[in-house]
Amino acid sequence: MTRTVAIEQPNYIPWIGYFDLIRQSDIWVWYDDVQYTKRDWRNRNLVALEDERIWITIPVKTKGRYAQAIREVEIDYSQPWRRRHVETVRRCYSRAPFFTTVVALIEEALEPKPNLLADLTIGMNEAICARLGFGPHFVRSSMLPSMGADRVERLIEICRGFESTTYLSGPSARAYIDPRVFARAGIELRYIVYDYPEYARGAHAFVRNLSIIDALAWLGPSNTAAFLDAHGRSEREEIAC
Repeated sequence: MTRTVAIEQPNYIPWIGYFDLIRQSDIWVWYDDVQYTKRDWRNRNLVALEDERIWITIPVKTKGRYAQAIREVEIDYSQPWRRRHVETVRRCYSRAPFFTTVVALIEEALEPKPNLLADLTIGMNEAICARLGFGPHFVRSSMLPSMGADRVERLIEICRGFESTTYLSGPSARAYIDPRVFARAGIELRYIVYDYPEYARGAHAFVRNLSIIDALAWLGPSNTAAFLDAHGRSEREEIAC
């Protein structure tokens, strides 16, 4: 039986390609025990007011904590960022047909005020998956045993732990993954293909690489899921002779 594993760092309301990875996986591993990187997608993403991109960023505590893992990062609630995020979403998508659905989802996800960034982002993304109908087995890498392997060996270690036949990755991993290592481990290596067509945004121009909030607001959950079902795909990595 084919069992596909995907392993990704938890991001704040990421773009549709991220959720396509989730859709195509049987087991999704939140890679939360690797080092946190500043000015990255872990705590921020993009929405758009018409065709103007706007950042929404969760302030986090990083001073003197340069080596902290993602699972250790604390949210800074001294700033009224939750209210600002909701207000930004309202301003950007008040005329979108599924505006009410999106605002309710955001407000519900932000209401608990978890101390840790990973708890918020993972909880929010799993809630979005539930609305999309995507249901792989979710697990955090920090809950899995680790043999102290290097970067690629750790990925293989996780795949073996789930008796995986396939590892599905984003295309940027080609920069550091040697496909021969996966071949020797008996695991098929596949890369997702990010070539989605444009979708309608009312009277506004299409803006690429926005948070999935944009698609959810304009298409709704069921049509966003159908969009990914229709256009999402992956390809096998071939080993050069």
